[in-house]
Amino acid sequence: MPIAREARGRDPELGEFAHVDLLHDVDPGCARRLLAGCAELAVSTGTRVLEAGADNDAVYLVLDGELEVRLGEADTAPVARIGSGSCVGELSILSRLKVSAHVVATRPSRLLVIPDAVVWEFIGASHEFAANLLRLLSGRVREDNLRLRDSLDAQLRYQRAAKVDAVTGLYNRRWFDEVAARQAQRACTEGVPLSLLFIDIDHFKQVNDRHGHRAGDDALRGVADVLQAGVRPIDVVARFGGEEFATVLYGVNAAEAGQVAERLRRDIAAHALPGAARAVRVTVSVGVAELVPGEGIAELIEACDVAMYAAKGGGRNRVVTRGTIAAVAAAS
Repeated sequence: MPIAREARGRDPELGEFAHVDLLHDVDPGCARRLLAGCAELAVSTGTRVLEAGADNDAVYLVLDGELEVRLGEADTAPVARIGSGSCVGELSILSRLKVSAHVVATRPSRLLVIPDAVVWEFIGASHEFAANLLRLLSGRVREDNLRLRDSLDAQLRYQRAAKVDAVTGLYNRRWFDEVAARQAQRACTEGVPLSLLFIDIDHFKQVNDRHGHRAGDDALRGVADVLQAGVRPIDVVARFGGEEFATVLYGVNAAEAGQVAERLRRDIAAHALPGAARAVRVTVSVGVAELVPGEGIAELIEACDVAMYAAKGGGRNRVVTRGTIAAVAAAS
């Protein structure tokens, strides 16, 4: 957390103001003249020196003590600490806007109150004072930018965590529902085919029971790896829930999607689980359905789910498309 910079070289002619950042290299006679009429203010711990949303007509120079800058109320974490030799209130003076944050004393402090008229007189009378003020402001802008960047990074991490499955690294059901609906609407608008695959690991409970839950996680990751490697970058792959995965194939009709599903089924059956102590393999049952005119994403999901359960009911380790469900049922 930022705190006031170390005091620069002291000018003995400035007396107790020698450690003040704003007065570095400022002519001592000019500084003494302009500060002569400024009043001192003693504040106790917890005193609110500045209040967000209020007007301000002075810069508060910390002679002794410490202040905290808080964006929220008193119980929120501070975003900056202002130590001896630094100041607060300059931004509202220069911008002529209301105070943007609360400033609270964290221990008994002694402040010099510099009215806005004196601040502007200082700026006009001393190039060094103006330069010091610019350095102070640029440093605080940089600190704000760094905090903003960290906040945005954290926000992106939270957003990603909310939409990514922790086990497989694939997007989760929440993300799938959003993207699949947009893809279906786009396909209808553009008049191109769109197909959906539901992939369910066969006898997944037995993998957990025989080999442990770690092997179960390995199975999920193994299937996810094959799915990601086996489809195009534009295709949507997600963990739909439990041991079930979903893949949206944009611009692909049912016949083509069935071929993709069959290739994925074979690849998964041949794939040894990552991290397994011995060769452990799983198979999957795949349901395939193509979006038909007048159908929405909910109807497509239901049709694909029915096809997937038909594949499981027909013996597992197979692909069933919506159009072949009746034939599978008759064969079983």
